Amino acid sequence: MNERNLLILGGMIGAIVGVGVGFALFTERGRQLRAELQPEIEGVMREAVRLTQVVDDFKAGRASAPASAAAASTWPRRTV
Repeated sequence: MNERNLLILGGMIGAIVGVGVGFALFTERGRQLRAELQPEIEGVMREAVRLTQVVDDFKAGRASAPASAAAASTWPRRTV
């Protein structure tokens, strides 16, 4: 791909991202969508923090076990 094509592709991707951000921030449906997705986003963030802690424990040479049996049974979460 030459430089001109990359520039055009970058502009198109930027425009698409801009439309998505504008929709999410400045329309009523975007606000509703953000409100609906917020609990899921928070869940993903909690899992990311937990994964970071497990990786840090692994790097430090500590064994990492689930905090409880309930926590172990809920991961991975399956959606139907």
